Amino acid sequence: MTCIFMMLSNITIAVANETIPNPIEPEFSYASDFSEEGVAMVATGGEWSLKLWYDVEGAKYGFIDRSGKFIVEPQYDWATAFVEGFGRVEKEKKIGFVDITGREIVEPQYDWVDDFSEGMAAVEKNDKWGFVDKTGKEMVTPRYNRVDSFKNGIAKVYKNNKVGFIDKTGKEIVTPQYGSIEPFAGGMAAVYKNGKWGFIDQTGKEIIKPQYNSVGSVGRPEATYFIEGLALVANDQGDRNPLFIDRTGKVVLKTRYDYAFDFSNGLALFSKGLKIGFIDKKGKEVIKPQFTDAQSFNEGMAAIMNKERKWGFIDKTGKVIVKPQYDNVFDFQDRIAIVQNGLKQGLVDKTGKVILKPIYEKIKPLHEGLIMVQQSGKCGLANRSGSVIVKPKYDDIKTFSEGLAAVELKGKWGFINKNGEIIIPPQYAVVNDFKNGFALVQREQWKYHFISNPLLKPKKS
Repeated sequence: MTCIFMMLSNITIAVANETIPNPIEPEFSYASDFSEEGVAMVATGGEWSLKLWYDVEGAKYGFIDRSGKFIVEPQYDWATAFVEGFGRVEKEKKIGFVDITGREIVEPQYDWVDDFSEGMAAVEKNDKWGFVDKTGKEMVTPRYNRVDSFKNGIAKVYKNNKVGFIDKTGKEIVTPQYGSIEPFAGGMAAVYKNGKWGFIDQTGKEIIKPQYNSVGSVGRPEATYFIEGLALVANDQGDRNPLFIDRTGKVVLKTRYDYAFDFSNGLALFSKGLKIGFIDKKGKEVIKPQFTDAQSFNEGMAAIMNKERKWGFIDKTGKVIVKPQYDNVFDFQDRIAIVQNGLKQGLVDKTGKVILKPIYEKIKPLHEGLIMVQQSGKCGLANRSGSVIVKPKYDDIKTFSEGLAAVELKGKWGFINKNGEIIIPPQYAVVNDFKNGFALVQREQWKYHFISNPLLKPKKS
């Protein structure tokens, strides 16, 4: 319970004497990023040791504001960063919550607690789970075997190997009765009971009785049914001849396909024999089956493979925008897509224009409109038009945050701006991204400090 996970491979010991920009002193044994409320968890004292993981033994935990002043003096055996205005704290092997004034809104009394989500926090006592609200009131007495966090006003609860839903008053809007409940998508959630799938709405009402062998796209990373009004279901062996139903359960489309995916951008991928095409919501084959492989549409573009097993992209009319010529491609994200030949990557846009030739070992879009490129093991920076702003020279570049990105050079970390200019010279062993005006850094292993963002005026607490 008092464990902090850190991999040794992520730590490089370095000592620097350079001036720290606007530091918060003193050094801490451990710390978290500042929250939106302007509070950071810090630990003092103790010693780091390696057992099954890294743990700072004997430390005491408290909280500081942006000026470095303690709002909660180090007194707890363990604590976490603030989420939704509250931090978790442990004392004498029991856990509770403190608010931004340092008041114990929930006295340490539980065996475990999760962070607040939508104003409710899951709490465990004697192997049973319930919920408290932000006043500390126990809205749901611990009585479930397991619970999930609240999302859209409801939370999954588990009892006797069955799952249901409760609302924030603790009312069971769905009594635990299903073997599984998938996440909501398009206002509906797939439920599994007695070997069959059906759907419930967000009130818990069983809209479509469990009757199908499968629901949703094969191998989908997340629930996508009903997002565009229709859901894919199947009853045939091997999910052949899938059906599309509306939110009332009415069968809107019957197919004779080997398989299909949920609708995306108004079209659904299907397979007929060994070829793949796309249909619209009326069942018309808008793009005839002709591809060896394909992916669903995203941002109006779909990746397709030809018989030579090369990948390209088409638009929603079936027009080839990027000629199949790549060994692999990735979905468009914010109008650009990564393409790959062999072990080299490049970038194309939605007109088919090559923004970056596939000459890089790795390409990673960063926040704030910039792109990391790696060549000969070194990292540089490019913009979305394909211009290289910083030639590859760094060992690593992290994501941009608050106008700055962390860069590593010879085992030390600093920060650059969007023009590639060094704003804070590499001098730290470890750094976090800037968040809420500050970055958490280590000058030496296990020596934590905060530095303010020189591009921003620090917020007052």
